[in-house]
Amino acid sequence: MELTVRERRWLAAMGVIGLGVAACYVWGADYPLPYRTRDASVVDRIALDDPSASGVIVDADDRTITLDVSWAGCDYKPDLVAQETAERVTLVLKRRDASSPGIGCEDGGVARLRTVLHHPLGTRSLVDAVTGKPVPHGGPGQPPPG
Repeated sequence: MELTVRERRWLAAMGVIGLGVAACYVWGADYPLPYRTRDASVVDRIALDDPSASGVIVDADDRTITLDVSWAGCDYKPDLVAQETAERVTLVLKRRDASSPGIGCEDGGVARLRTVLHHPLGTRSLVDAVTGKPVPHGGPGQPPPG
């Protein structure tokens, strides 16, 4: 069966569109929609209501911070960002919200996030950048206090 010129052009156009959409996902874009960014509190977003959530854990290397967080609605999975000074480490969740009229939203989810400090946490305090509250944390294999 021979394709007509029109059918070949249509197939080529669909292929280019498909490659463009695939490229968005291959190069790390969550979804090709515009979004607004906001900082969110680590303390307020810890997935405390999820029994599988481990809270905030400082790994044995004293540099890797891991936590389970929940998000909902039109949020994308947030990013955990640490800012360091000599006295403290502040944690913030970088939230990306794509809600707008006519956009369907998913239910959100729970994810394990990690960030690695430039220097060991040591005796520095771990603080929520949004609320200023101390972030309760435990070590590997032990739950956070609280």
